[in-house]
Amino acid sequence: MTQMEGILLSLLHDKALLKQEVIGGSHDRFNMFKQVMTDEVKNLSSKLTDKRIRMQFIDKGSNECHVMAGSDALVFHLHTNVFTLPSEHPFWKQNYLKKDFSKGYFGVIYVYNFLAKSILQQHLDDGGGLIARIFINKDGAFFIEGSQQIAEKFIRLGRNKFNEKTAKEIFLLTAISAVNVDLTIPGYEEVSTISVEQLQEISSNLGIHTAKKLGFQLPNNNEINHFEDEYEE
Repeated sequence: MTQMEGILLSLLHDKALLKQEVIGGSHDRFNMFKQVMTDEVKNLSSKLTDKRIRMQFIDKGSNECHVMAGSDALVFHLHTNVFTLPSEHPFWKQNYLKKDFSKGYFGVIYVYNFLAKSILQQHLDDGGGLIARIFINKDGAFFIEGSQQIAEKFIRLGRNKFNEKTAKEIFLLTAISAVNVDLTIPGYEEVSTISVEQLQEISSNLGIHTAKKLGFQLPNNNEINHFEDEYEE
């Protein structure tokens, strides 16, 4: 066996197996997450006093599910690939990853917010917003990039485990974030002229293309480095 063959075989053994471990664990945790959301939707639905308020869980397969909450739709999507952090990411400077680089590989769950009507009536041109990205490593440790109230709570890689308790908390935080953002009407100048095609769409009850505007926050280096000493083992 040549030196290059040995290098390739070593990489295949180390990285291919690692990625299989990460994606397998991510699928298991996503299934747990879906069950947590199913149970919580049932719980919340039973407490709604007005049955006109929509509260529904929809399983869309092994990598996706939807939650309808009032006029909002939350879309949870588990990416099929495994990702690592950029080499300049400040997490690589912390002991948690310095001691074991394999903990820097993640399955990623994306959480999007759309208007429920856009999803249910398949308004393909309507826009949605990314609420959060949940990064989960092979050990179930995770951190979140997202809206401020979510990201600041789960910024510490190595301190949070993705379990039923944290999954429920993440679901509730993302739902609150989505429902709390209202649809804003476009500016007058944006809609002061329309085409015949747009008029036909309005007449067909498709309406003006809509999108929810959401804030999205990435943890900055100062926030991350602030917690560096907490990962000492």
